[in-house]
Amino acid sequence: MKYNPFKIIIWVLFLVFVLLNSVRLFIYGFVISFMIVIIDRAFFGTRKRSDTQFLNLFLTFTSIFTLFYTFSPFFRSIEFKISHPRWQKLEIVSVEKSVTQKVSTPFNFLEKEYTSISVNYIDEYGKIQIKGEEIKHYAILGFEPLFSKKTIENELDYIHSRSLNKLINKKAINVYQHPSKDKMKVFKGNDAFALRHSIGFQITLLITYILFVSFTVYCIYRFKQLAAAVKSSNIKEQKSAYIILLILLYSYLVVGITVVHYLKF
Repeated sequence: MKYNPFKIIIWVLFLVFVLLNSVRLFIYGFVISFMIVIIDRAFFGTRKRSDTQFLNLFLTFTSIFTLFYTFSPFFRSIEFKISHPRWQKLEIVSVEKSVTQKVSTPFNFLEKEYTSISVNYIDEYGKIQIKGEEIKHYAILGFEPLFSKKTIENELDYIHSRSLNKLINKKAINVYQHPSKDKMKVFKGNDAFALRHSIGFQITLLITYILFVSFTVYCIYRFKQLAAAVKSSNIKEQKSAYIILLILLYSYLVVGITVVHYLKF
């Protein structure tokens, strides 16, 4: 049996990406994919395509759940509340911040700004308790001389201060207490999306930069072949060409948005 190295890499990255978040995401992806395949197989499809269809659906849905879980504080909080119905949500009295600190790196990779906060909450016995947490934001990934380190630091200062003040003013902290154990779970923020809280932001941006350069070079050198593939009657060739162009478009879009945002500072 021959194995496609590209598919193996995709599946390995997929497994690592999901496991770094929550194993429950596998369950959600499996259940939804299984239900769709069963319905399709019973009413529309055939047994022959079920295995491939299931794997594609499983990869797609689990990746979507993982994306939301990684970058959406609101989704993480709701998912935990639904999957842990016995955990008690505690009332937040106030949130206080401490001194902000910075981690600076030569190429801005892993560069971040973080602030320790004290969360004052009412426990299950009605007493006010304090829990220490940390709010962090990662910098835009950019390399000199294309990106100015000073500008990147100014942008990070702005993002961190704005998000931190918003979180404190709205007391946007969700604290859950285990029903029988001395165990707590804390979710910071209620935003639908908060890209900068996770190192996944920089990793995604780095991958996008690589795609931007490599696919641009590839499309320039293979322009005639791609143009022919788009017009080809061969569905497989046409599909491959469109996938390449979509990835290229995605990379241009993300890089463009990043540069425009960077230029504001």
